[in-house]
Amino acid sequence: MSGWSLVFWIIVTFLLLYPLARWINTHVQGVAFLLTGSQTAAIWFFWVLFLPGTFLHELSHWLTARLLGVKTSKFSMWPKQKRGGALQMGAVQVYVSDPFRHSLIGLAPLIFGSVTVLLVAYGLLGLEQVGVALLSGDLEFIVQAFENILAVPDIWVWVYLIFAVSNAMLPSASDREAWRSALLYLALAAILAIGLGFNPSIPETVQVLSLGALTYLLIAFIITIALDLLVIVVLFFIEWFIGLVMGRRVQYGG
Repeated sequence: MSGWSLVFWIIVTFLLLYPLARWINTHVQGVAFLLTGSQTAAIWFFWVLFLPGTFLHELSHWLTARLLGVKTSKFSMWPKQKRGGALQMGAVQVYVSDPFRHSLIGLAPLIFGSVTVLLVAYGLLGLEQVGVALLSGDLEFIVQAFENILAVPDIWVWVYLIFAVSNAMLPSASDREAWRSALLYLALAAILAIGLGFNPSIPETVQVLSLGALTYLLIAFIITIALDLLVIVVLFFIEWFIGLVMGRRVQYGG
């Protein structure tokens, strides 16, 4: 796959992650509300469920800020209802004015989360054997690959960890607020360089490493999407069954 194809599919899958995560976040709280009848209990259930991912999200902000020499304060891990009804699961206060360091700090949870997803999926679950089996088209090989993964000790702990981390790694609106300025400056710098005839060649080693990094990022997104779709199906039937038994259902806003 070429570099531009990778970039295209990374953008497509990245944009797809947001509606999937939003649906899951909303309906996880909806199921908890159906069971408890308490909005507060639903919020705390949601917070506990995604705590590993929230912790990694905020820790990645803090670590990146420290590496970039940015002052930080107020590392919070408690849920907070913001204006407009949005739920903030954690926060790290950073004091940065330039858009480039701000953008890198905002991007950190996505990078840290993707690396964690890949380490668990490949290092602990051996998920690469499923990909090889599917490409082979051999049904017996495919079944054996899934059986091997299901035989991994504590498999559901690792699957849960991927789910919690991947659904908390997406940059929030505040994380993304400096991206537009940073991209604008980079675009202007690129136009200026092209106008001045500055056209440096990229070393082949750098190209290979960049393509490898983009490929692994795309794989992390695909794993997240596949798991999210499975969770959505399970959540849908759980919510439907609870609503059927208890005779009530949650009305979600638009």
